[in-house]
Amino acid sequence: MYEVILENPPQRFIKNLIKEEQISVFEAVQLLEVNPFVGKSLLGKLAGFRSMRLDTKRSSYRIIYKIENIQLQVIVLRIGYRDNVYHRNAGK
Repeated sequence: MYEVILENPPQRFIKNLIKEEQISVFEAVQLLEVNPFVGKSLLGKLAGFRSMRLDTKRSSYRIIYKIENIQLQVIVLRIGYRDNVYHRNAGK
């Protein structure tokens, strides 16, 4: 089982969501503990990172993370809306 570590920007993003969305995002992040390979590998400037898709009733989110296999850690770097999460300054 992997340890999931949330960086500060994803924590702030989750905190600003309504309660129902917070629960959905948190549950998706917890899935990474069991299977961090559920997301797809990213390409280009984001090579080495993965993206997990989360669609809720209200919005479509992406969870950007990297896997540290030696330490058995998943580091969540960014969570955001699908349309802007991949941009350099999104979520900051």
